[in-house]
Amino acid sequence: MRDRLAVVLVILAVAFVVIAGLYYEGVLQIAVSDSHAAHHTTHAILFAVLAVASLIAANFARVKTV
Repeated sequence: MRDRLAVVLVILAVAFVVIAGLYYEGVLQIAVSDSHAAHHTTHAILFAVLAVASLIAANFARVKTV
């Protein structure tokens, strides 16, 4: 069960990285105040932080072998 949660968190982290890249390139325009801006750096940073947090949570969720 815990390994499954760790895998889900890694998949979520990959999704966050993709979304961060799309926001940084200006492709994604969801929930932004200035839709004509070339880059949405703050949104990209937010999703990058969420990706790192998901990877940290996956590390805690996995089963440790000693």
